[in-house]
Amino acid sequence: MEDLGFKLKKLRKYKGINQDELAQMLGVGKTTISNYETGYTVPPNTNLRQLANFFGVTLDGLTNDGITIDDLLKKLAPSNGVTPPQEPILRNPPATPFQEMAVPVYMNLTTHRVPVHQFIFSTSFIGEGEFFGLKISGNRMDRAGLSDGSIAIIRSQDFADDNEVVAVALDDNPAFICRYFRQGELVLLESESSNPAYHRPIVVNPKAQTFKILGKVIKSIQSVF
Repeated sequence: MEDLGFKLKKLRKYKGINQDELAQMLGVGKTTISNYETGYTVPPNTNLRQLANFFGVTLDGLTNDGITIDDLLKKLAPSNGVTPPQEPILRNPPATPFQEMAVPVYMNLTTHRVPVHQFIFSTSFIGEGEFFGLKISGNRMDRAGLSDGSIAIIRSQDFADDNEVVAVALDDNPAFICRYFRQGELVLLESESSNPAYHRPIVVNPKAQTFKILGKVIKSIQSVF
């Protein structure tokens, strides 16, 4: 029987990439990938689907411990009767042409979003995924490089690891940027501000409050409009 972590490690090596590269693809930290591969933590469903698509295997093949890594690799290998190697076969993968994408920038994240600007970025700069920008108002996160007037570039996702900077929606409040922590059934939203009014973390009970992670902040740039 082969567990998920073992399969992920073998598939990553077969793909010829390291943990940093896989982490960048998922938008998580290298430690998260290491935890997945050792079995210390299990990827959320969103990440499992991303991993299955990235490695070219089915979700069942990835998560079913009755399906071995050899079964998965045989399906990935050319049908020439040669057993696929267990070590990386792409030590120098061919370069993939980078694409350009338009990233809309908003003044706020209300239900009826109207972009006020857009940037054209290469995937070599921000990676793969869906993105949007938020112009920062105020000093809630100025000590994290998100000062008033700067722009946070955010990858759309509804999950986060501890200590990541995210955009969140909480109850009827305007969406805002903060640092995310999970504490049992509660969520702590911390600011990094020069303003003492923001020094106490916001404690959220997702079962009793309307709470959603809108995305993870991956870049910050100075405003150009």
